[in-house]
Amino acid sequence: MLRVPGIQRAAHGQGGLTVLAFASLVLGTFISEDLACVAAGLLIQRAEIGASTAVLACTIGIFVGDLGLWAAGRLFGRAVLTRPWVCRQLTQERVSELRGWLERHAAAAIVVSRFLPGTRLPLYLLAGILKLPGGVFAAWALVGTLLWTPALVLVTARLGDAFAVPVSTLVGLSWVPHVLIALGVLSFLHLLRNLDRRRVRTASVVRHK
Repeated sequence: MLRVPGIQRAAHGQGGLTVLAFASLVLGTFISEDLACVAAGLLIQRAEIGASTAVLACTIGIFVGDLGLWAAGRLFGRAVLTRPWVCRQLTQERVSELRGWLERHAAAAIVVSRFLPGTRLPLYLLAGILKLPGGVFAAWALVGTLLWTPALVLVTARLGDAFAVPVSTLVGLSWVPHVLIALGVLSFLHLLRNLDRRRVRTASVVRHK
């Protein structure tokens, strides 16, 4: 089998960019889940990452982040509930009522919150604080993630900036600079990819001389 060193190096470099993009998307979900999904869609549209890889990265990051919120609530819930100002607002009877309601409506509450920006953080922390069983929370959080994440990523990949920028108005104007930063990152990755392609062409020419 004929091996061309330049092409092998370029392929290795492209693989490295994919790993970097994957890791960046996973970590990006810990900062802003929706922003990471939009960035993933733009990466797909610009052929900087595969659709399955981008969706998987966002799904993993979002699900792990959801579990982290529940765990934080579970870990620090007792301390929160013993605070004087919390005790005045939430009696033990009220806490029991909230826990019962959440256990009965866990599926609807957790899945629907995935589609309502701004509700996930308080609800998931509350689920931990109220000691909603981890298995129940994880199951419905995963369902919500699987319904929301591929849809947002792939719609963005299909419509591009025409969808990404208007979406910013749904979650606040703070999205605008973040989207611009994401576009800057995309441009940088595109530049690196072009440099890799040039190295491949140069290696091929040198090989055939």
